[in-house]
Amino acid sequence: MPVPVPLGTEDRTARVTLRRPDSWQREDVAQADLRVTGDDVVITVRSRPSDRAIGDENGSLLDRLPGSVDGLLLVGCDVWGSVGAPARLVEYVRPDAGRDDGHEDTDGPGDIVGAHLLFVTGRHRVDVTVERPLARLDDTDDVVFAVLDSVRAVGQVSATSPRELEPLPDAAAPAEITGARLGHEALTTLTSMAGKRWSPTLLRTPGGRALVEAGLVSRFGTVPATTQELLDPWSGDAQPTTLEQHLPDGRVSRLQAWSGTVVDAPDDTVSVVTRLAAERVVAVAAGRLGVGPEWTFPFRTETLRADLLGRRLAGGDDAPDLPAAIAEADPRLARFWAAPWTVSYLRRPGKPRPITIVHADGIGFARVGRTEAGASAFSAESPANVYRSLVRAFLQTA
Repeated sequence: MPVPVPLGTEDRTARVTLRRPDSWQREDVAQADLRVTGDDVVITVRSRPSDRAIGDENGSLLDRLPGSVDGLLLVGCDVWGSVGAPARLVEYVRPDAGRDDGHEDTDGPGDIVGAHLLFVTGRHRVDVTVERPLARLDDTDDVVFAVLDSVRAVGQVSATSPRELEPLPDAAAPAEITGARLGHEALTTLTSMAGKRWSPTLLRTPGGRALVEAGLVSRFGTVPATTQELLDPWSGDAQPTTLEQHLPDGRVSRLQAWSGTVVDAPDDTVSVVTRLAAERVVAVAAGRLGVGPEWTFPFRTETLRADLLGRRLAGGDDAPDLPAAIAEADPRLARFWAAPWTVSYLRRPGKPRPITIVHADGIGFARVGRTEAGASAFSAESPANVYRSLVRAFLQTA
């Protein structure tokens, strides 16, 4: 369970109150009702007159955010119930403006993760944004959400929550990784070079000739500095973080990341090898998983027979139907079960069990938990929490 966070100071504007740690500082800034900073967290409150419904205002926000910063990724949208007014929480990540191609780390602040709490009162729209470095996501999550939980609308609220939720935009298309395209033999030859001097005899092998054609080795056997950088993580026994995905059409793809070196194998025939900053790897993995705004509702069923779930995860023609009794009692799970599945395994160095995430096309995510006494935990998961799993796996182990 989250550790309780002491929030000793209350800040108030004409539209909102919130509580925050005593050590954080209130700042006077133009074009904002309130600005508070502390522990690399920046909170900004703005308000303006509006009589629009929460669904309309949220739709406008979701349309505007991706175009506000090139490469901004929407990672979640949820109904927020503690404000005392109709509210939505939109989570997003905007890339470091100082990193132009994502291939190298810079001295900038890195990517920024944001939580945008939007609510309407019937007379006003209020925006509470909380931003912090992506690298400190785990460190600051408890205090950020404690502050968000403390936000309350001030004054009369005439707006009401709609009976139906507004439609959400589709997830952004996955980003492509560019780099040297290598077949299996060429990749094996490249990895065998790690920590060793180049052997001219490799030029006479198909794998060696493919490396020359890809520009990773010169025709005279010289190994460029850029290739040496690719090889550095392979010179020891370091294991990669791997996103392995089993797609509905039967294909299996793997995205492997060491410290700065990435091998992307969309199928069994070719791999793309390149240098890529850890934050860009997270963004690519999020796109592959289909992370984006999706409404998340819990299943009524908390566990399933391990053999039944295992066969459904394996896919193929032998994938079982959900037992009728469960389908009747849990319509949400039935819809999830019937949709095409992409099953993703997030394998981390030193961790014996992978994180298993299921994405049901057009519906959302679920997470496979532990198996005890023949029953496996299976629960709906929000896109934002799926994204957090990627951050912990790829960024915090980089």
